[in-house]
Amino acid sequence: MTRPNRNINDALTDVLQDIEQHGSVVVARGQEQREVLSALLQIDRPTERVLTLPGRNNNVFAQLAETLWVLAGRNDLAFLGQYLPRAVEFSDDGHTWRAAYGPRIRAWDHRVDQLREVRDRLTEDPNTKRAVLSIFDPGSDYGDTKDVPCNNWLQFLHRDGELHLNVTVRANDAIWGFSGINFFEWSVLHEILANSTGHRVGRLTWFVGTLHVYERHYDTARRILQNRGMKSLYEFGIPAQSIEVGLDGLDDDLQRVFTVEDHARAGRTALAAKATEEVQDPFLRSAAVMLRAYNAFLAELPTAKVTAIVDELSTGDLRIAAIEYLSRRWRDQDAFSLRAGERQFLKYYWALAEAHAALAA
Repeated sequence: MTRPNRNINDALTDVLQDIEQHGSVVVARGQEQREVLSALLQIDRPTERVLTLPGRNNNVFAQLAETLWVLAGRNDLAFLGQYLPRAVEFSDDGHTWRAAYGPRIRAWDHRVDQLREVRDRLTEDPNTKRAVLSIFDPGSDYGDTKDVPCNNWLQFLHRDGELHLNVTVRANDAIWGFSGINFFEWSVLHEILANSTGHRVGRLTWFVGTLHVYERHYDTARRILQNRGMKSLYEFGIPAQSIEVGLDGLDDDLQRVFTVEDHARAGRTALAAKATEEVQDPFLRSAAVMLRAYNAFLAELPTAKVTAIVDELSTGDLRIAAIEYLSRRWRDQDAFSLRAGERQFLKYYWALAEAHAALAA
């Protein structure tokens, strides 16, 4: 499969269609899965990273939390477990992810920040072919462990004013891996490095050894495929939340977001709101608002308090994804006061979701 896709919505439905039509059933590590081998995907607009497909039940709050956790070079479950409760199932010690991407990217061998090395290679020679991040570690990843990195190698290539990203993956679960987190996190990293080198964001290409759907997700994949050809929120004029920060300001702003999250998790809502004002980058500031809203939701605060936090967000893809998730969880499509552009897309989205639910019943 090599047809270019516009964004993550198009790419996921193409992936699942390819697996459904051409996949072979295999059992690996005791789990049945349907897979295609040596898959090649291309996404032309990777900044259109927010997934909105009925039946996928996406959690954008978890995607944001894990992405920030990776960018900061963290591997602790104390933070991540709040957003991915199942994360502990993939931990050897119950406290960390041994093969977490963050430390390998930000402090390989406890000394090399690969993001800065890539930025420096591209600055020194914009057409270099050596701007790569390595994730798989042969010194540790052949051992007996629950946690071996699936994404192994990232290459950044500048051509004609655009920074392209090639991702090489040994094995990708289409539901929890590719669409659940990997595309989102790497597209954010892609945009940050484009900012750092002064280039436009180019295409994102995915090379996968085995691209698969586990048996537990067969029904989910079929439900998602009912949306093939569906318009994404971006085709309704909803903008992607832009990222302006580069590497030089990233770590300080990430720490500000984690301060917001710490206050929000502890129920210090006023302090969380005040700390949000200190976050400089618009994407990271929106992420801080999103984490406040999600922690308020988890704490079962009144609906009006949660919606008031979401209303701090400007109209854009993150706000739409927050509204979709919370409305679905509350089973209430009238919980939010929708703005004009939002109403058009969500009316379309909910009509499709209800039609699919009726068919399933």
